[in-house]
Amino acid sequence: MTTPPGWYPDPGQTPQHPPQERWWDGSAWTSHTRSGTGTGAGTAGQPGRNGAAAGRGPLIAGILGAVVLTAALALGGVLLLGGGSDEEKPEAARSSSSEPDRSKGKGESAPPEDEDSPSNPPSDSPSPIPRVARDPLLGIGLTVPDGWQRANDHNAAALSKSAYRCPADSAGKKCVRGGGFIKETRGSWSDDDELRELTEAQVAKNAKASYPKKSYGGITSHKVVESGAVTVAGEKGYRVRWRVKNKLKPDAYVEAVVFRSPESSASTLVLWSSVDMADAEDASPVSVLDDLRKGVVATGTGQDEGPRKTV
Repeated sequence: MTTPPGWYPDPGQTPQHPPQERWWDGSAWTSHTRSGTGTGAGTAGQPGRNGAAAGRGPLIAGILGAVVLTAALALGGVLLLGGGSDEEKPEAARSSSSEPDRSKGKGESAPPEDEDSPSNPPSDSPSPIPRVARDPLLGIGLTVPDGWQRANDHNAAALSKSAYRCPADSAGKKCVRGGGFIKETRGSWSDDDELRELTEAQVAKNAKASYPKKSYGGITSHKVVESGAVTVAGEKGYRVRWRVKNKLKPDAYVEAVVFRSPESSASTLVLWSSVDMADAEDASPVSVLDDLRKGVVATGTGQDEGPRKTV
């Protein structure tokens, strides 16, 4: 059973703002909001605080199991937030609709035009979304580059605003030109060689998830163009950047940066990022990958999301 499109209590509602509702398009939360009725969790079959709906089905390959996902984030492809191996999947508290939805079908539902619709925002609308996408559980944030937007209210994830039809998708789904996402990984290291090997494994996973065969025909080759030690949010880390060639254009740059969590030295974080190589006017330069890495900031863990679960 899937949840029908409609207005539901905003899962990202903050106490200091008036109650609001967010538009659910049938598969993911959108950026459209309106003043709400102040209701709390969703009813059966409707998105609730975490955006979960009763009877949600399994997802298309995964973007970050403890939880089934129903949306995919293409970060300059289709970066599946939370995809990858079983040991890297997120805690159960992170529901599918907390993940950015990067491939949207032709039949995507839009909210009805009324007096509270985004085209006529109410006077008590919340202030503009900050330029830092925060993950309150990890205590980490990702500075959103110009021309990009936050993926949702619960992850350190950002997307390019530029979208186009996925080259190999006959259903007409859309991909975006770039993106970045920070998640926790079970990987650990005790020396520089292990850190390098861990990062090399992560960039391979990122490439496969960001530019899947069903959307780009498959990656035919790759070349390491950047690698080495870096400092991320004041912590030691390592990065590896690939230039990948897809069967169907565009080709792309894909990067992984592994680093210690600023919140806990026992926690390892990874930044997956990627960007299309394209001559299009709406394409981001490869330097945006450096901007994303340098824009990682420690934000402190939130206190309203409940205890973090170990997976």
